[in-house]
Amino acid sequence: MKRDPGFGRETRAPTAEEQLAFLRNLRRLLDEGTFTATYKYALLHAIADLCVTRGDGSGEALTLTTRELADQFVRLYWRQAAPFPAAGTNRPLKQNTGRQAAVVNAVREARAEYDPRLGRVEGSDAWPGLLRNVESTVRRMPLWKLQTVGSRRLDFLYEDRAAENPRDITLRPGVAYCFREFYSLITDMVQGAWTAHVRRTNNALLGPTSELREFLFGTDRRDLSAYRTILEDVQRGRCFYCEGRLRGDASAVDHFVPWRRYPFDLAHNFVLAHRGCNGHKGDRLAAVPHLRRWRTRNEESAYDLPRRFDEAGLVHDRDASLRITRWAYEQVATSGGQVWVRKDVLVPLGRDWERVLAA
Repeated sequence: MKRDPGFGRETRAPTAEEQLAFLRNLRRLLDEGTFTATYKYALLHAIADLCVTRGDGSGEALTLTTRELADQFVRLYWRQAAPFPAAGTNRPLKQNTGRQAAVVNAVREARAEYDPRLGRVEGSDAWPGLLRNVESTVRRMPLWKLQTVGSRRLDFLYEDRAAENPRDITLRPGVAYCFREFYSLITDMVQGAWTAHVRRTNNALLGPTSELREFLFGTDRRDLSAYRTILEDVQRGRCFYCEGRLRGDASAVDHFVPWRRYPFDLAHNFVLAHRGCNGHKGDRLAAVPHLRRWRTRNEESAYDLPRRFDEAGLVHDRDASLRITRWAYEQVATSGGQVWVRKDVLVPLGRDWERVLAA
């Protein structure tokens, strides 16, 4: 038993041997499993994402509903349901060896009927029906087939309860901990295998296209412009990090918790910064004074920011953003890492971040 670097909780973390066994089993699923569609990749990615936003560092079991998994499926496939420009077609890339995957079709139809901006569809009458549709596919297709390797079932993630047709799964003790601890490694593995599957399925159409992974899992920089006006107003025209005046095009919309650490665009995670500050920060976490300013901004604008994000059709979830940020700083604290202050200045994280992010 050890102390969680987050807030002094006692944890029952898996042993080093148990963590290694988890990674080996995960590798087996990716290497030896049968993948006729990309649903199993999406399910692994969705579980990893929810372990960050819903789990903690305790090592305890974690229950996830199939509706939560469906919500993550929609977010993962939203970008992928658009046509891939380099393929020269107006239809999405195939994600199934047979007919197009049903989830891709459902998401594509929602994009076409309502708005390609996910935040607008979330607030529409179509959203509950879309989630029900995707949830049905998740429960019927990948949920109880994910852990099958050949004729064997590994069942190291959650118990096989297919006969009950439940609306939730309970991750075994230590599983959520491992997904959180190895999140970047796991999502990199899953995205690599997912991209390879899409490339094979669309080989005649794609050829050696190098931008495929960025299209499937990147962030559309054109979409980030929608945040600029809101952030410039909230920050009173000043750089979030150095607080100097922002001038013209010399600014950039920055992921406060870097995209590389958690690859989803949630509006509360964005700040507006000088391109120089943004470049120096890179994929590092920001030091505690910046973290305190980020938390204060989101708390003081608890009504105004969500309203403006909704008006612009931008996806947001302040609580989820806070949990993601807490998890990211826990990771740096565990590794004894450093955080970015300004230019090339890095400092040890210390413990003040805990008070800033305390509930």
